Amino acid sequence: MFADDASWIVMPGATMYNKQEIRKYLEKAMKNFPKFVVKDIHPPVVSGDMLTHEYIHHNNRWNLSLTAILQSNFVELSNGKINQIRFYIDKLEAAKQMAKGVINKRAVTGIVKQVDQLLNP
Repeated sequence: MFADDASWIVMPGATMYNKQEIRKYLEKAMKNFPKFVVKDIHPPVVSGDMLTHEYIHHNNRWNLSLTAILQSNFVELSNGKINQIRFYIDKLEAAKQMAKGVINKRAVTGIVKQVDQLLNP
């Protein structure tokens, strides 16, 4: 499905620059999140050589309660293959939902408050 020189950009985060790196990334993701459910916010939309998809990723990992993380993908196609994926994930919300223990929860809550103050003066 991927062009040889395809890239997968995790925003914010890492970038994989070819099929082999993308395969390693997806293998690790499938190992870390073997059971998950994707619920569409908007079904995938294709326009020309672009595809977009917004969804909630539900997962029960590390014996935590179910997490629900907003994710979006923007996919560029070329010659019938995936040329680039830009994958956006709300990492702060993920940290908030996955924090365990009083200290970690307080730390994440403090960061969330700081971000809220910057974005909502």
